[in-house]
Amino acid sequence: MDAKLQKLKEKIQDADLVLVGLGEECQYDWNALLQDERYREIEEETGNDERYIWIAPFLQKMILCRGREERWDKAYHILREMLEGKNYFIVSLCMDDYLYGAGFDAAKLVSPCGGFRMMQCAKNCAGELSDMPKESYEAVLRYYRGELPLSALEEPVCSLCGEKLRFNQLGVEKYAEEGYLEQWGSYTKWLQGTVNKKLCLLELGAGMAYPGIIRFPFEKVVYYNKKAFLYRVHPQLYQAGEEIADRSSGIAENPIDFLLSFENYST
Repeated sequence: MDAKLQKLKEKIQDADLVLVGLGEECQYDWNALLQDERYREIEEETGNDERYIWIAPFLQKMILCRGREERWDKAYHILREMLEGKNYFIVSLCMDDYLYGAGFDAAKLVSPCGGFRMMQCAKNCAGELSDMPKESYEAVLRYYRGELPLSALEEPVCSLCGEKLRFNQLGVEKYAEEGYLEQWGSYTKWLQGTVNKKLCLLELGAGMAYPGIIRFPFEKVVYYNKKAFLYRVHPQLYQAGEEIADRSSGIAENPIDFLLSFENYST
C-alpha cells in the first residue's frame, strides 16, 4: 500500500488540478445513531405516528453536530492537507455535512444530494430555501433532554404556503435542486478548465447509488483527457473501464480507512 500512497501523493502534487468525488461509502453510518440510548427511546415513543416523523432529521442533525466522529474529522483533515495549495473541486454525495465543517473552501464544494444546512417547503412551492427555525431545533433538543413533553412539539411549516418544512435533502417529495444548482454551475465551469490539463481524479467510495453524478462522469473525463488519471477507492466496486485501464488505479478499501492510512505515512 505504501507504494500506492506514494504514487497518489506524487500524482496530486504533479497535477494542475485535482477533482475529488465523495461517494455513499463516505457517508456517516446512520445505523450508528441507534447507539444513542435516548434516540432509541424516542423512536419507541413516537413509533409509526406520522405526526412525529419530522422529529427524526432534527435529532440526526443534533447528534451529528454534538458528536462529530473523530474518524471522519481525521480523514477529511488528511484530505485537506493533500489538497493544500492545489486547484481542486469536491463533489459529494454525502448528506451528513461533515465535509462542510472540515475547513475546505466552500466555493469548491458541491453536494447534489443536499444535507442539513438549509430547509425547504415539502412541496417546493416557490423554489426557495430557508434557514432552519431555531425555535424548532431548540424544542426538539429540550424534548431530547426530557425538558419538554412530546405533545409540546410543533412541526415547522412554510411561511408562504403553510406546507411542512423539510431539510433540503434528496428524498423529499419535491426536492429543491435550487440548493445546489449554483454550485453545480461553478463545478461545470471549473471542469471546463481541466481540458488538456494534468488532472488527478480521486474517487472515494462512489458506488452505483448515483453513478451519473460521480462514477460515470469521472470515467468520461479521463477517457477524453489523455492527461488525466483516476484513482478509484471502493471496498468492492474499485474497477474502472478497460478503455481507461492505463490511466486509472483501483484500490479495494473503505475510503475513510484509505484516507486514514495516510496519517502515519510520510514520503
